Amino acid sequence: MPVDIEEVEITDHKKVSTGIIGLDYQLGGGFPEGCVVVIQGSPISGIEKIAEQFWKADVETTGSDDSWYLISDGSPSDGMTPVKPEEMADTIAKSQGKRYVIDSLSSLIRKEGVDAAISIIKNIGWPITQEGGNILLLLYDGVHIPEDEIAVIRYADVYIHLVEERHGNEIERKMEIGKLKGANVPNRLFPYNITEEGIDLSTTARVV
Repeated sequence: MPVDIEEVEITDHKKVSTGIIGLDYQLGGGFPEGCVVVIQGSPISGIEKIAEQFWKADVETTGSDDSWYLISDGSPSDGMTPVKPEEMADTIAKSQGKRYVIDSLSSLIRKEGVDAAISIIKNIGWPITQEGGNILLLLYDGVHIPEDEIAVIRYADVYIHLVEERHGNEIERKMEIGKLKGANVPNRLFPYNITEEGIDLSTTARVV
């Protein structure tokens, strides 16, 4: 199925794959290299699948395995590293990699407070992004006060919100890109589906 690509003005930033073909097209190749990505959504929005696809994309696109999936929520799959929220900062600081997933920032905020989350982004994450690494952090809907959500989003280079709309007996899922380092923010929502293989960004669907 052809992908309807929205033209977005992008500066000369090197890109890293998101792990989602349709999203890579829309972002001109992927996320900007050396950035902090915050993805917000509900537990049934497919947020974990997006994180896993980003985590695995390094192996699939470059053949290297320079990625970390640090999980404090749920049961870890093969290759993931279980970490207590209070140990997250130390674990990141001691690891060597170019692509990190923090699952989740919500657990850290609930356990240690929003200042600990900001510290990971500003202090622990800064050396990683300066070396061209990327950090993707998961933030769950309905968990935090608005002030804490705003504080986190302000420090993100890329912010994506996963929106679910119910129409009768159907659920329509859409992806909103609210911040995008080095480019104009797209002025539309991108419909997507959750499949067994992962997230399918079907931009040919009509946006209502």
